[in-house]
Amino acid sequence: MATVLPRGLALSVVAIVGLAGCSQSTTGTPAAGAPATSSSAGPTSSSDPTTSAAVGVAVDAGVVETSVLRPMQVESDDFWEEILALAGSSAGVSAPMSFLAESETLDCGGVALSGTDHFGPTYCAAQDEIVVSATFMADLGASQVLQADGTFVDPADDVGVYFLLAHEWGHNIIGELVAEKQADLTLVTSQQVELAADCLAGLMIAGVPRVFAVKDTEAVLGYVPVVGERFAGISGSPAARQAAIEVGLAPDYEDRAQFVTGLDQCLSSQAPQLAKALG
Repeated sequence: MATVLPRGLALSVVAIVGLAGCSQSTTGTPAAGAPATSSSAGPTSSSDPTTSAAVGVAVDAGVVETSVLRPMQVESDDFWEEILALAGSSAGVSAPMSFLAESETLDCGGVALSGTDHFGPTYCAAQDEIVVSATFMADLGASQVLQADGTFVDPADDVGVYFLLAHEWGHNIIGELVAEKQADLTLVTSQQVELAADCLAGLMIAGVPRVFAVKDTEAVLGYVPVVGERFAGISGSPAARQAAIEVGLAPDYEDRAQFVTGLDQCLSSQAPQLAKALG
């Protein structure tokens, strides 16, 4: 997962959270990139798409954007608008999703994001947007985990890719709550914020309309070692990440009040100093 904080927040958190502000999406038609390199960050999984028995077809990046990432974005936005309203929060979901063509770069609070990055989506708090590289989309399209219509052949790949995006949405929600409360993050560690974002991603997997046929934590984290992490050293251990996701997965889809409680539990159990700062 990759996130970068705006300047002025606590130094201990700066390396992780994201990059903030509002900007328009950029578009581009990416060419297929080289296969993503593996990373030691995160657990290995039988759901690793490189070893999956199910094989789909190669699709272009346009299919990945319109049939995979955009629908995930809409469901994520709708989910948080609902849950934040139920929680009585005035925080909003502000981050658009922008796509960097291979020739494009973005200065995210001093961290250069590039359209040639193999990493998954990155929340840039400095621009307040979730940035997706052309190379990531091309790699996913070329990996043959999708059918021609953009649906996943293996449900483990579906939840694994969604987690990459949901984790970044978790960072956006944390940033919005911090802004709403004008919270002081001086005592909040980067790892706590990362685990809270993992937990909020689990909450989204449990709560969005999309039906995930596979929700075990190994499948949820299955793409993390495949695409790698920009700031791998600040994430929790594999066991801690799985435990955080389990907390998020706990609510019953039909009982929406449980997701309000789940939001509080994600913060208090995974990032107690952050929960304290938010009041």
